[in-house]
Amino acid sequence: MTGAVRLAVIALVLAAPAAAQEFQPPQGGRGESGGARLKIDLLGFSTRAGIDLRSGGSLVLGSTVDIAQLWSPSVRLRPSFEFSGGGSTTAEHVALEVVYRFQPDQAEAIPYVGMGLGYFHVESGGTKTWPTVVMGFELRFRPSFNWLLEYHALDRLDRHRFLVGLATRGGGR
Repeated sequence: MTGAVRLAVIALVLAAPAAAQEFQPPQGGRGESGGARLKIDLLGFSTRAGIDLRSGGSLVLGSTVDIAQLWSPSVRLRPSFEFSGGGSTTAEHVALEVVYRFQPDQAEAIPYVGMGLGYFHVESGGTKTWPTVVMGFELRFRPSFNWLLEYHALDRLDRHRFLVGLATRGGGR
């Protein structure tokens, strides 16, 4: 047998087990691209309580709702509302924040960081609009509930709030 014939026989013997692979389409359905995506849904809800250090330790009660997923499951749009009161002064803070979550909702611990724009109204001192900074983390408590610890910086990092609360994520784990 010549070299070419031997090579042809070997190729035929090996060709039978090396059948073509079946095409597996990508998950996600039709029309979904790798570009910018927006998913609007109730992705999470949290309530929290804490203190505002600038106001002499006034009590802060608040809540957030994750309402949209921007570009990836890690980037969330969330409005937040906080009410604070101490002595004779009360204040309301409403913000719209974009938060980056470093872990998926199923993780044991989920650190996050974000920025936004807030509207702050003090009963005795007027109204301000300023950038806000938020950072914190969630720790798994139950299948669909997490403990959360959060730091909120307002007024160009001049007002500091520390909050503790519970968060829930849509769909459970």
